[in-house]
Parts: sequence; C-alpha cells; structure tokens
Amino acid sequence: MMTQAQRLRALAGAALILLVLLAGCQEEENTREKSQEKATNVRILEMAPGSMTEYFEITGPIQPVRGADLSAEEMGPVVALSAAKGQAVQAGEVILRQQRDILEAEMKARESQADAAAFNLDKVQKLFDAQKISRLELLNTQAATRQARSAADVARRRFERAAIRAPFDGIVVDRYVELGQLLAPGQAAVRVIDPSVLKLEGYLTQEEVPFVDLGAEARVTLGDEGPTVRGTVAWVGMEADRATGKFKIEIRIPNEDGHLRSGLIGRAQLPKVVRRDVLTIPRDAVLPYRHGDSVFVVRGDRAKRRTLLLGPDQGNLVTVRRGLEPGDQLIVRGHRALSDSSLVRVVEVSTRPDGMLPTDPEVLLDAGLPGEEDR
Repeated sequence: MMTQAQRLRALAGAALILLVLLAGCQEEENTREKSQEKATNVRILEMAPGSMTEYFEITGPIQPVRGADLSAEEMGPVVALSAAKGQAVQAGEVILRQQRDILEAEMKARESQADAAAFNLDKVQKLFDAQKISRLELLNTQAATRQARSAADVARRRFERAAIRAPFDGIVVDRYVELGQLLAPGQAAVRVIDPSVLKLEGYLTQEEVPFVDLGAEARVTLGDEGPTVRGTVAWVGMEADRATGKFKIEIRIPNEDGHLRSGLIGRAQLPKVVRRDVLTIPRDAVLPYRHGDSVFVVRGDRAKRRTLLLGPDQGNLVTVRRGLEPGDQLIVRGHRALSDSSLVRVVEVSTRPDGMLPTDPEVLLDAGLPGEEDR
C-alpha cells in the first residue's frame, strides 16, 4: 500500500501534468485565434517634410466693376426698344426711345427764334456802328439773342434726353419697361453692365491687412464646385469701417470672354504665410481620443497609435509639431476601425499630402477601404 507521502507526490505529479496539458491547449487556442485574425486593408502616406501655404478667405458676390440702372429724364411713353436682354451695346448707342414729337416741335420753334434773334442782332449791330442807335439798345438786343440761343439749346437737350443711350460698352441685362409704358423722370428703364472686368468685395481684419499688397494675386473659386480663376487686389481701404472695425478690399477679375456670370458667390484665397520644412497630414487621418488627437502608423504588420501635437492648418491639411517623424507610414484610409496593434495590410500608397489617389471618387466613405474579399 502507498504511504501518505507517496499519495501526495502522485497527486502533485498528476496536477503538474494537467497544468502542462492545459497550457498547451491554451497556446494552441491562441495560435489558432491569431491565425484567424483578419487584417484590415489600409492606405498609407509616408511622412516627408514639405511646405504649406496658409491662406485667408474673402467671400462675397461677384459683381461688374461698371454697371448702371438707366433712368428716364423726361416724361413720355416708350415708343421704341432698340436692344433686347442679353444684347451687346456700344457707348452712345440708343437703347430706348420715348415719344418726343412735342419736344421736337418745341426744339424747332426755339431754333427758329434763335435764328431770328441772331439775324436781328446783325442789323442792330450795323445800326450801332453807324451811330444810329444807343449802346443800351445794342446790349438789350445781345441779351435777347443769348436768351433765345439758350432756350434753343435747352429744347434740343430735352429732345435728346427722350432717348436712353448706353453710357459705356456693355450688355443689356434687364429691361423694366415695355412698349407703350409711360415713363416718368427718374424711373429706371434698363440695366447695362460691362462684364469684361468683375470684382469681389469683402472685408479684412486688422490682423490680415499687413499681409495684403495692392496688385497681389488672389485665387477665386466661383460657387460651391465652380471654376477657379485668378484675380488681383485693386483696393484696400485706408480707413476701418466704424461699425465693424474691418477694412474693405476689392479684388478685380478679368473676364474678357464673358464666361463668368455676375452674381455668383466667389471665395477668394489670399496667401498669408508659407511654412517650410514641416510635416503635414490630412485632417481626416486624425482621430479624437481621451488623451488627445491621435493617428495610426504601420509598424511591421501592425497598427500603432500615436498621440500628436498639431499646429496651424489650411483646408484639409494640418501641420504636426510632435508625434510623427519623417519616414513614418501614416494610415490615411481604413484607420477608423483600428485599435492599437491591429493587424493591417498595406494595399495603397499615396504620395500626395492630402492622402488622395487620382482614382479616388469625389466623395470618400469614412468607413475606409473594403476588405480583400470585397475588392
């Protein structure tokens, strides 16, 4: 029979064997789980120093530098409309005529009176030269002649004012009257603009004014997804607005071919400062964590989380002051589902600072890249 000590040794041996077997099973289970871990497909951007230009924006409607609502100067109905909407006109060209037969008759009558007064003055002058009349009679005749000529000039001017003419080369963009409509003095009839040069007006803060010079180039984007054109700073206010404390700025945009439309909302970008030898990353790659903004980088086949100290930004780019080094492989797509030490597979490499590829659609899903089985 086994002694008590022998039984204890046997039990201890059996327990040891059991522990070894359990450890082996656990290790086998861990190995199986590791082999079944699914890798997340990611896109990376290799960090390299570069430069980033900071801009400030001015937003406002694009308007013509020259535009005018033309109004009637005489009372009378409209009898002729010579230019339709959208029609080009030249300076001095008649756009609209009012009825002016009465004005024409008055003009002719005044011209006849002026001619008669001039003829009479010639006779009076001869009589004065022959010393047959006094100097006072000559002066009275001269005054009457001048009055008759002035009245004729006024009548002719009123006759001419019954026709509205283009003040400059441009395009008729609107008409506010129709044939037969009675126009009163001061009533707007048509609008003409010169579309060859447009302007964008906005305001600068006192911090922004020192960065802007007359003649500086501005990049202007029209509409939400419209074209981008070049403009030039034509004016910066010399005095701040008393209500807002801001300075007015005017940016002029050439439009010789007329393809830009007045009234579009423009966003002008003016360069503020160029930061050189900095690391920039797309803001979309940054994830908020309790301990601060973080990103994921690739180490071997694993994702490692880095906490960052960010600097100035511009658009979708932000500078990194601390947390990344040149050569780091930053994960810019597929990062939202990662955790520290997640298994990753690099399937795309971007060389652009914003992490984009030429094949990217206009709108990218935040979910990251599809898995290999979905590609």
